[in-house]
Amino acid sequence: MSARGPRGWARLAWALAAGAGLIAGAAAAPPSPEDALAPSALEPGSFKEAWERTHGTLGLPEREAGIERSGYDARHVDLTVEPHIAEASLDGRVRWRLAILDPPPAEIVLDARENLEILAASIDGLPVLFAVEQERLHLAPPGPLAPGDTLEAVIEYRAQLGDSYQFGCRFTDHDGVPVVYTHCEPDGAPTWWPCQDRPDDKFTADLSFILPDTLIAASNGLLAEVQDLPAGRRLYHWVERYPITTYLVSLVATDFATFDDTYTAADGRTMPLTYFAYPPDLPRAMQDWAFTPRAIRALAERFGEYPFLEEKYGMAEYPVSGGMEHQTLTSLGRYFLHLEEPADWVVVHELAHQWWGDWVTCRTWRDIWLNEGFATYCEALWAEHCGGPDSLRFSMRAKRADHFNGSCYDPIFLFNSTVYRKGAWVLHMLRHVVGDQVFFGALRQYGADHAYGTAVTAELQGAFEEAWGRNLDWFFRPWVYGEGQPRYRVYWEPVGQDVTGATRARVEIEQETTGPEYFTMPLDARFWLADGTVFDTVLWDSLPEQAFTVVLPAPPESLAIDPDEWVLGRVLFVADPSAVASEEARPSAPRIQLGSPLPNPSSSLALVPLHCQGLPRGEAARATLVIFDAAGREVRRLRSGAAAAGRLAFVWDGADRAGHTAPPGVYFARLGAGAGASVRILRVR
Repeated sequence: MSARGPRGWARLAWALAAGAGLIAGAAAAPPSPEDALAPSALEPGSFKEAWERTHGTLGLPEREAGIERSGYDARHVDLTVEPHIAEASLDGRVRWRLAILDPPPAEIVLDARENLEILAASIDGLPVLFAVEQERLHLAPPGPLAPGDTLEAVIEYRAQLGDSYQFGCRFTDHDGVPVVYTHCEPDGAPTWWPCQDRPDDKFTADLSFILPDTLIAASNGLLAEVQDLPAGRRLYHWVERYPITTYLVSLVATDFATFDDTYTAADGRTMPLTYFAYPPDLPRAMQDWAFTPRAIRALAERFGEYPFLEEKYGMAEYPVSGGMEHQTLTSLGRYFLHLEEPADWVVVHELAHQWWGDWVTCRTWRDIWLNEGFATYCEALWAEHCGGPDSLRFSMRAKRADHFNGSCYDPIFLFNSTVYRKGAWVLHMLRHVVGDQVFFGALRQYGADHAYGTAVTAELQGAFEEAWGRNLDWFFRPWVYGEGQPRYRVYWEPVGQDVTGATRARVEIEQETTGPEYFTMPLDARFWLADGTVFDTVLWDSLPEQAFTVVLPAPPESLAIDPDEWVLGRVLFVADPSAVASEEARPSAPRIQLGSPLPNPSSSLALVPLHCQGLPRGEAARATLVIFDAAGREVRRLRSGAAAAGRLAFVWDGADRAGHTAPPGVYFARLGAGAGASVRILRVR
């Protein structure tokens, strides 16, 4: 690190910025519209989710735990890179335009991985001291910085690329032809260019790539210039005038075959659709991607017009078994063009990110479900658009699981199924809670409020609360910030007629939860009546046990709970009167079951209710509960006793037979044996 006088920089490195630029032939960038920028404040088959399953898990980027203030706002970048395919390296020159914030920084700090060799640096045309330490590039300004200043920092560098980093810029080939591609989410951008690598800072960009003239370079925004250079090289200059963040900056280059289409917006404006495919895959790409204009229109009708209408939308084939939502140019894996059937869902998923991920970007990686959960739900919305409610249910059923690891917000792993599929289910359930008009209206307003910027989960919740007019803590706390899901057991029977002749039915719902708290949810109840009609109502369930009385226009014959599958939790069974009666008619089969433990997880006492039907209370009071650990070893035997309101329950103090405190973990409480056993899961923390 360079010396800073009294502050003492170590490992001194002097840098002189080359006035002519590092790479011959790079065109000067046109002025950027920086005044338009404000200061910064899976489905199985998804590449990111599949990558975690095969290569290990991705946690939050190292510095995400506490992003410190950089003291500046990135406004525009002019990036020029020249890959050297044979050497697996590239030369680069980056020019940043930065606006100084209050308080101003003492130095300019950028992210730069250790594979970058910094050759020269300047600020406002003056050579500056620089140092790289702990994958940060430190630039010493030539003088004090003041709030409101705008400076220009230029860095020239060389990057040695390879397989040492999970993401970044890679070299490979298709059919013997070189391929250069980038895939940088979440933190791969600094492996090939110095940048402030955080999703909450957006900027406009001029992106220039120098390649052999046998290759075509595709990137963000619009193609502004193609310039032939000496020695069989060619420069492609792309211009991105919408704000973009670092991980969405893209380069894909090979001997592409290109084809075009047009999207017509609701107001009659047109936008080019530009596609880049490997030549052998061109016929299949033209077939599989042909529906894209219809998909853009369908999403625009839901969320508002395509957000980058003044530029383009495109797709570029690349050598990854998945996709990446690079702004205005999705990278889509060759894998999908070699399936037996078109992979419409992945095209829609990546397209949806243009709204949710690119137009509105998660401000922190803890909020990644705002990107991935949204895009995954859009797969289901496309199914609904094409096939109606049955297709919506089928799509959501495929995303269902009995267990999701961790929470949507601040996930255990950055791109796991909780983020993708549970995130989609959160939106699906929220849609049912507030209704379609409020749901899509709130999303439009949320998008407009954070357009070309960033958002966090609390702001999404605020948008829905404002649109719906009610508090949604009861929903977001367990479903987004919490874990687990509910399980329902339902018993019902007619209980007579009132003076008007209307029939009343009693519905009892028992809820157990795989998480730390019970869920408040509106459960659709659908009665089929004796007169051939159907009666729908909603039961707001929130307790371990809850009873409802429903007034019906005719005698009921059957009942379904959540018939349209709007709730992630399982309805384990719905016991109708005949089932209950037949069970009670058998003296040898009395109904005795365990209720849901409270609290669960527990750090001290846990109470397990005992529900009895057709069994004398004295006999129930002699019941024995056996607690086992996860290995099947017996830990403790308990006798039932009276609980609140005279009810029976087992109480476990968390100790084993020897009186020692049981270690934290999962335990099983069993009443009875064989097929008739009643079992509950206990968690000790």
